[in-house]
Amino acid sequence: MRYTTIACLDDLTRDHCWPAKELMYDLVRVPVFHACGMDLGKSPRRGQRHNLKPGFDAERFVRLCGPAAARGEWAALYHEIPAAAAQYLAAHVPEGALIVGYEMPTWLRRLLDGCGVDWLDMRLSPLRFASDLYMAFATNSAELHARIHPHAQRMDEVFAEAALMAAQVRYRQRCLQRPGPCDGAWVYVGQTEQDASLVDGQGRFVRVGDHADTLRQAVGDLPLFYKPHPLGYGFPAAERQAIERLLGRPVPVCSVETYELLAGEQPVGLIGLSSGVLQEAQWFGKSSLSLAPPICQPAFDAAWAPDAYLQIASHDFLSEPLWASILNPEGRRERPLVHAPRANHLRELHNTWWGYASHAARHSEFYRPVVAMHGGQASAAAARPATPDAAGGRDAQALRHELAQANARLETLRQEMDGLKDALRVVLRQTASRALAPIGTAPAARVAEEADHA
Repeated sequence: MRYTTIACLDDLTRDHCWPAKELMYDLVRVPVFHACGMDLGKSPRRGQRHNLKPGFDAERFVRLCGPAAARGEWAALYHEIPAAAAQYLAAHVPEGALIVGYEMPTWLRRLLDGCGVDWLDMRLSPLRFASDLYMAFATNSAELHARIHPHAQRMDEVFAEAALMAAQVRYRQRCLQRPGPCDGAWVYVGQTEQDASLVDGQGRFVRVGDHADTLRQAVGDLPLFYKPHPLGYGFPAAERQAIERLLGRPVPVCSVETYELLAGEQPVGLIGLSSGVLQEAQWFGKSSLSLAPPICQPAFDAAWAPDAYLQIASHDFLSEPLWASILNPEGRRERPLVHAPRANHLRELHNTWWGYASHAARHSEFYRPVVAMHGGQASAAAARPATPDAAGGRDAQALRHELAQANARLETLRQEMDGLKDALRVVLRQTASRALAPIGTAPAARVAEEADHA
């Protein structure tokens, strides 16, 4: 099997976070070229150079997807797009191509299956506890799966990463010798409001109220805490209130770091809709319950299935041998481009850390003096865990818990303010663009100028 071309294609109806999609294509552009001599191209959005057939217009495709696409309601189209849009895109898919996409929606997979074209879906793995992020690869081709499998992580390699984190976390906890506020309790793990894994078969976002009975039965009379998503903005507060209404009792915010919960020795149960944290919990022997199915199921077997996501280490993802096996297994170079394993390499490139940043930095004796040297003495002192004394230990612990909850609320407010500031900057740039446009400038030209400025 030799591909005649390789093209980038993802959910063109979902423009949110499109730079992250282009980042993934840019990261592998060079190793792909050295592996097979072909240019990867870009996605067809925003008039970029792409490797679909000439004449494809992404804006026309979105218009053919109907009013839902125009309103930005990508979830309503996640499983199926209108026939006219599907026919238009299918007519521009090259024969013999491999279509590579970041976070492919169901409709795109089905369309490419119907065209008889191989696809490779890439996404960040839900297993994020390792020294760097894993990529997850799934494909509709059993042969392609077989080519990728030798480069994928084995189960014991992933478990070894979990064991290292567990050793570090438990060492810290043994030094502190104090119980955690969530020990023996359930912790509900929140997600972002429009996480693709929450889209059900009808194209709507699943909410906790859809699984109220299961939640009540699972939690029973045990304490329940709420762990907000770090990028949830205002949604976590609304979701926590919904859970409180369902259970008829207060649900405090969980201030314990994600990996302190997962990797610690104390018993804790994790529950939620479909957060990847619930999948990570199993690698640390913690009980977890997903109320909705996950969007990415890690796989390790050589046996192929279209939803089997092989786990790819970041250094393999960024290196030529993986892509040579995928695109040109008979033409490998003697000295391929290879990146050595490096901690946090992909995290830094993507600038995506989730709960790993606080796990790595908050308790580090290296970062405390670094922060102090740069004017953060108060913050550094506050970050140092206090040892409760015999007389006031319980009260001090309760105060620290309340302070952590207040800090979490302040962080949510800060993120909301940052989002509002970004939106205001865009509006101001567009307003300035209109004011400075020469009289008589054609509307289309003004729109193009505004898009460039934005």
